[in-house]
Amino acid sequence: MGKMKAAVLHEAGQPLKISEIDIPKPGPGEVLIKMHASPINPSDLAFMGGGYGIQKKYPVVPGFEGSGTVVEAGKGFLPKLWNGKKVSCAASPKYNGCWAEYMVTSANMCVPVSKKINMEQASMMFVNPMTALAFFDVLKKLSNSKKEKRGIINTAAASALGRMIIKLGKKYNIPVVSVVRRQQQVEILKAEGAEFVVNSSDADFESQLKEIAHKLNTNVIFDAVGGSLVQKLLDAAPRGAHLFIYGRLDPDICEILPGNLIFSGNHIHGFWLAEYLKNKNFFHSLKTTRKIQSLIGNELSTQVNKTFPMEKISEAIEIYKNNMSSGKVLIRF
Repeated sequence: MGKMKAAVLHEAGQPLKISEIDIPKPGPGEVLIKMHASPINPSDLAFMGGGYGIQKKYPVVPGFEGSGTVVEAGKGFLPKLWNGKKVSCAASPKYNGCWAEYMVTSANMCVPVSKKINMEQASMMFVNPMTALAFFDVLKKLSNSKKEKRGIINTAAASALGRMIIKLGKKYNIPVVSVVRRQQQVEILKAEGAEFVVNSSDADFESQLKEIAHKLNTNVIFDAVGGSLVQKLLDAAPRGAHLFIYGRLDPDICEILPGNLIFSGNHIHGFWLAEYLKNKNFFHSLKTTRKIQSLIGNELSTQVNKTFPMEKISEAIEIYKNNMSSGKVLIRF
């Protein structure tokens, strides 16, 4: 058994250490991937802090998505089919993740990459693009007996995901109200073509948001922030709003007035991509990733801020944490 370099987390909240560990062997239904690149996502940061829905035994290699080449296949039709192919991949919930020279994962969690897509973009095909498409799927499936046109409010909108939601809203003719926290972000998004952007740091933020939310009937909210912003979002939204919380960028407690549930007909949900995908079969996921590949040159493209070798992963994480709206930070292997 050979050795490989990996970024290893020994305890929640501790710095990563570059270590030499054994190259894993794929079992039935699994593949071994020689990793090319992997992004740093908010979900990775939450996992390293011990606050994510997936828990693994320490020491562990983080990294939820990436790209690479399948170099060894376990038993089964699909592993043999992917063998030798360049793939976009997601980490198994049972094993080490993507931040290593090699990774074993289920063949079901790999998708072959079109020749039109470079391996950097391929490394970011799962988390954000699938989440963006899932949001519009959720919107479509929510009850709408009056057949009213309705829109979306999305927070942390200067992120890579937020930008995808803006572009998909335009494609599907669904109004998107983007909430950011700095004036510079307002200007960036408007320069990129966003029509409705509000700044949560403005003194009149709540009145601005309420006016535009009622005008556009944006009664479906996707919130990545949490904290005190949640109540403000509910106060601004039309009656019967659906609020989906999918992140916790604000570590403060989220408090909601009972009246928002009792008298306003509002609904509060949690959204977790892993749970959403559990209800989808492999063929649905394959169809979705093909759709992503067709849109990756435009609506679902991701801006890359910087790329680092694995040996500088700690520096990469700090740069990403302090500049999330500047684009993704990639790790190359």
